[in-house]
Amino acid sequence: MVLSILIEGLTKSCSTVLLLMAFLIPTMILFEYARHYRLIEKLSRYFNWLTRWLTLSPAAAFPLVIGLFFGVVYGAAVLIEFSRQQLISKRDMVLLGTFLALNHSIIEDNLLFAALGANFPMLLISRLALAVVVTRAMAYWLDSKKPVDSSAATAGKS
Repeated sequence: MVLSILIEGLTKSCSTVLLLMAFLIPTMILFEYARHYRLIEKLSRYFNWLTRWLTLSPAAAFPLVIGLFFGVVYGAAVLIEFSRQQLISKRDMVLLGTFLALNHSIIEDNLLFAALGANFPMLLISRLALAVVVTRAMAYWLDSKKPVDSSAATAGKS
């Protein structure tokens, strides 16, 4: 009994890893291709309105789009790769994580809920609105926590 549980767990884990690899490897190849041919800059310009709306740098557009349309796992994978290559700031990573946690896979998730009886446009708009409000609040909070320049603070004390 224990052996069958272990075997089933191992097979399910391996199939999940293979499924993730089947998507992530082509996504990373696409990312390198897009970076080489400067398609990321073009994508960033196209989604500039959304990155500005979320107070993100234009470099955050690619992981944002991947997360929005393909889900939080794939968006996180691209985000991790961007982080490793230091293409986006820590602030952008936190804000992207916040936004994608609330509003990821906008087509698939919303269609799934619509199949269960939810109002698709209302669900789409409410998820987007909530994600934008929370992300903007997080950006405000992060920006308000910036350290004060200690030399300027001590200069007035003399």
